[in-house]
Amino acid sequence: MKCKTFLSALVALLLPAAAQAADISWNERLYNPTAQPGDLILPMPCGGAMTFRPVPVPAEKLLGDRKLVLGGTDERFAYAESSRSDHIAGSFSPAKGAGKEGGRLYYLGKYEVTDDQFAALSGKCGRASNIGRLPKTSVTWLEAMDFATAYTEWLYTNAAGKVPAEDGARGFLRLPTETEWEYAARGGAAVSESEFVAPVFPMAEPLSAYAWYGAPDSSDFKRQAVGLLKPNPLGLHDILGNAGELALEPYRLNKVSRLHGQSGGAVVRGGDFFTPQDAIRTAQRQEMTPFDAKGQRRLETVGFRLALSAPVVTSPERLAAIEAEWDKLPAVESALAGTARQEDPLQELALLIDAAPDPAFQERLKELRTVMRANIVTRNEQRDRAVRNLLRFGAILAQRILDADGIRSGREKALAALKPAYPADSPVLANLARDVEAAAGDVETNIRHYRDTIVELIRDYPDSVIQSQGKVLDEELAARSLTALQPLARVFRQHVGVFRETRNLPSGDIIKSLR
Repeated sequence: MKCKTFLSALVALLLPAAAQAADISWNERLYNPTAQPGDLILPMPCGGAMTFRPVPVPAEKLLGDRKLVLGGTDERFAYAESSRSDHIAGSFSPAKGAGKEGGRLYYLGKYEVTDDQFAALSGKCGRASNIGRLPKTSVTWLEAMDFATAYTEWLYTNAAGKVPAEDGARGFLRLPTETEWEYAARGGAAVSESEFVAPVFPMAEPLSAYAWYGAPDSSDFKRQAVGLLKPNPLGLHDILGNAGELALEPYRLNKVSRLHGQSGGAVVRGGDFFTPQDAIRTAQRQEMTPFDAKGQRRLETVGFRLALSAPVVTSPERLAAIEAEWDKLPAVESALAGTARQEDPLQELALLIDAAPDPAFQERLKELRTVMRANIVTRNEQRDRAVRNLLRFGAILAQRILDADGIRSGREKALAALKPAYPADSPVLANLARDVEAAAGDVETNIRHYRDTIVELIRDYPDSVIQSQGKVLDEELAARSLTALQPLARVFRQHVGVFRETRNLPSGDIIKSLR
């Protein structure tokens, strides 16, 4: 009965009414209590609104994605949470004029869906209040998806221009996949690789400043208003604790580095206001069975937040671009500039398939081609990550060169200033001269490592890969707010090109270019 009533209310949303206007009249504290740059605010019925955060996924081109290590290492929960690999990509290209090239993103609700937001899609407009800022719980997976569907339809009817689009196709709302949820919960590209795989995202203060967990001095074992605590590095509030959050796909066990084949009930992520402090972890996964003896199962601890996604195949033109890029995925590239390109084993295999007289043998060769294609793609992905790591290291070395040169320059100035005040054989001047020499040695040591890294890149990777992965690295540095390294990484790539052509890069030229 509850489900039928809810669905009837959703249908009412499609009827024209003054209450369905797209103007936002709620106080901002009710839908975005801690505003941040980059927030996406979408209107709701009854003058309400919902706030989303962009989740950047640095990658290259349409089929570029990012390899992740999800899960954890706690053996007690290995059956559900053991570490495994997955991949993620964004749905939307950056907006034109955003100052970014390449890379993609998706959106995730900045806060858990609240009581007032859920009620706004019920067909009746009540008075929004602070009490309504509690996360909506005791919902089923179907009701959460019905809510997302109804909200999408309302936006298309009343505020279509405010919904992000990709290649002309408007986005839509749904529950996040487990991978989308965990990538964002861990901090996404805004954190380092080591921080990403930690039990919780980086916290400058105790856990109690970021999560409502089960303790008298935290949640007091009940729901708390959203947005009162600090966010994670992507600006997401209450991603751990408060209400557990439903995911899109069904629950599956872990089978040592992969998901098990059986699909079960709904997945709940993030822990809740009953979860003990020492059990709060990003890897936590629990199953919520959809039914019990009374019918549809509801838990006072389980709520949800929405994801904003877009279709993959947005147009015939996009499909053609995807097909063209897919055909290039297993490309075999030569390692060095000027080296003859290797023969493509897939082309050779295609000739063998065409020449094979036996259909059964042809099928076996086709299976082999599929395996070879996958292996080449995997190798290329590993190559790309290695190139980005070397480019990142080059930028870090560039910063070290600047720092060491600054110390050297400061000591030289100090020595010049003190020379008139001391005799030439003064121990003070001798010590300072040794400090200057040591600082100059540090500069040259870092420059030597800098050149060695350039040589390693040139020796092992073609320029096309270095340049393409340099753009991806630029997105990664921006996502981590490491903007000071971005120009240094670009200069490093320029030096790679100079050294590739001239095999010469004097120390003075390096320092001058970096300043």
